Amino acid sequence: MATQVDDSPTEFGPDGAPESGPDEPGGLSRTEVFQLLGNDRRRYTLHHLMRRKSAEIGELAEQIAAWENEVDVAEVDSAQRRCVYVALHQTHLPRLDHAGALNYESTRDEIELTETGEDLRVYMDVVRGNDIPWSEFYLGLSGFAAALVTVAWLDIFPFSIGSDAAYAAFVVVLFAVTSIVHLVRSRRNRLGAGDAPPTAR
Repeated sequence: MATQVDDSPTEFGPDGAPESGPDEPGGLSRTEVFQLLGNDRRRYTLHHLMRRKSAEIGELAEQIAAWENEVDVAEVDSAQRRCVYVALHQTHLPRLDHAGALNYESTRDEIELTETGEDLRVYMDVVRGNDIPWSEFYLGLSGFAAALVTVAWLDIFPFSIGSDAAYAAFVVVLFAVTSIVHLVRSRRNRLGAGDAPPTAR
């Protein structure tokens, strides 16, 4: 799985730490964004809060346990819930709170998403099984289109039968359809979109 964030060059401060760019969420550096989203439970936490704005830690732990074990919330047992609860309380919620993505105090059960957390609605490029990333797919599609145009231009049979305009139209339609499919899937793969987070579908 790859997470797409801003591709602008990372600036480094005097201490060697990466500085945040003007378009990066909440002043977080690109490295910090990757680190925050590099853990399933932190992504699940943000996804859940993006849909509800706030939640109790017990409710959140139960929902994450359901996603992890691929069961309904009602089927989560106490051991599964406790395992997630402890990890959230001791590690993930303090980490997200320190980054400014949410408001969390260990003395309170309520967790609230912040504006910085809202800005983390990044596109998750989820690659499953034998699938390939979209970047590689477009590269292959471009190679196919270039080969098709070349053989048509050289009048190699049977591609010499069709007109250049027909092949050009075919390539345009091919890329248009692919782009529409990519757009629909990318919107579905954003944190906060849909019932389950992208990597749990």
